[in-house]
Amino acid sequence: MTLGPSEKAILNDTLVEVSALPKTLAYRQNTGMGWQGRRLRVQVGTTITVKPGMMILADARPVHFGLVGSGDIAGASDGRPFQIETKTLTGPQREQQRNFETAWVKAGGIYILARSVEDTLRVLG
Repeated sequence: MTLGPSEKAILNDTLVEVSALPKTLAYRQNTGMGWQGRRLRVQVGTTITVKPGMMILADARPVHFGLVGSGDIAGASDGRPFQIETKTLTGPQREQQRNFETAWVKAGGIYILARSVEDTLRVLG
């Protein structure tokens, strides 16, 4: 059981507060996968039952987006690029996130592991 706010709550609150800082641009940075292909219009039939809102794709293939390990929030504040990874009080940072942090900091960026809005504001505020 996690004590304190959820990761989503920390992320949302942090994004709102950081976006309000002067000379700051911040945005939610998603990573994940979706599907792409040719849409087929299929009649409701015996083999496939198509329900409202469903879409059938031919030649379906996965599309990956975002950079694995990158922060939940990205942006710049007063010319300084930053990445913010939000976690609960006990949420672990994955290996890919630690690797991204190392590379980002080595390239001169600011990386914040935020378990609260205050963690971020201590660095950027």
